[in-house]
Amino acid sequence: MAVGIRVVAASTVFLFLLSFLSILKGFHNGISADLNPDASSLFLSLQTLEAQLASQIERYSVLQHQLEQLEQSVDTTTGSAAATASIKHTRSLPDNVSFNQEHKLAVLVPYRDREQHLAKLVSRIDRYLMAQGRSFTIFVIEQSAQYLFNRGALLNIGFQLLEGSDYDHFAFQDVDTIPTDRGNVQYSYPAGVAPLHLTPYGIHPTANFEDFFGGITIFTREQFERVNGYGINFWGWGREDDNMRQRLMLHGMFPPELPTVPTRTRRFYFEHQRHQKALEWRVEGNGTEVHYYGVNPDQPYGDARIVSAQPHRMQETVSGLNTTKFWINTVQTYGTAVHYKVSLFCNHAQTPWCDELS
Repeated sequence: MAVGIRVVAASTVFLFLLSFLSILKGFHNGISADLNPDASSLFLSLQTLEAQLASQIERYSVLQHQLEQLEQSVDTTTGSAAATASIKHTRSLPDNVSFNQEHKLAVLVPYRDREQHLAKLVSRIDRYLMAQGRSFTIFVIEQSAQYLFNRGALLNIGFQLLEGSDYDHFAFQDVDTIPTDRGNVQYSYPAGVAPLHLTPYGIHPTANFEDFFGGITIFTREQFERVNGYGINFWGWGREDDNMRQRLMLHGMFPPELPTVPTRTRRFYFEHQRHQKALEWRVEGNGTEVHYYGVNPDQPYGDARIVSAQPHRMQETVSGLNTTKFWINTVQTYGTAVHYKVSLFCNHAQTPWCDELS
């Protein structure tokens, strides 16, 4: 890696300077008493510089070790993806189906604590997209337990991890929404300037308002980069999809492309895996007297306000791909998926409720 080379080179330069200082000190010890009455101050300066250089060498050694760990993670990721692709491409395809090699799809699944749902989704999606003849890989992005769940940040991370790859479109797939074989909704490459929304109102099994933009969407790489990805200030339940709708409208990319399917019942095309609703984060009070708390989204508001639904947050477009910070904990396979476990960074000055668990 280029960064690794730069760190090794810097460390080498510091070692050379430290050796040179040792020579100067030896030279100083031999002649200082005869030639320079101020040699003692020079000696102290050399000692100080030597200590600073030694500290820098230690710092760069730590950085080099971290880079070696990162390179190992990248190698593991590449190996896992290659193994997954190899498994899929050696399977027997259904009759009259062949892989479409024109485009390559990455299915990104933000995830935490729903193992039964994940197992069913990965198995179904794998078979479903195989039947459509698509070239694809499933990536599970699992968030550690440090903070509240952040769907937008996890999807940004999945996209960033594939930077420089040959994946050219990305399905942002909820773990609880599974396509049915009878529905046969196509996970297609978006045909126009707008992304493809596979689960609009009337097709998503539980959506109850017409401008719903959650569930499953497909973006090209260029489309997602143009809107700077998802906003990352949405911790807990919902609203990152509403913010994405605002971003698309701002860039003239809304309304989205929709599946070309006949009108059916809402559960004809997708199955919804039941689960307890995540907490919606609300705030009471003003000024310094502020209290954040989580509650079932169906509960009455009273004097509280939904934290993430405040206008300045819903319309915010500053956060996104460029502000998403994370680190990789592990990379492994999960069935036919590549499984990342990651930890997120929370800016407590902007979103102090991110780790509010009471």
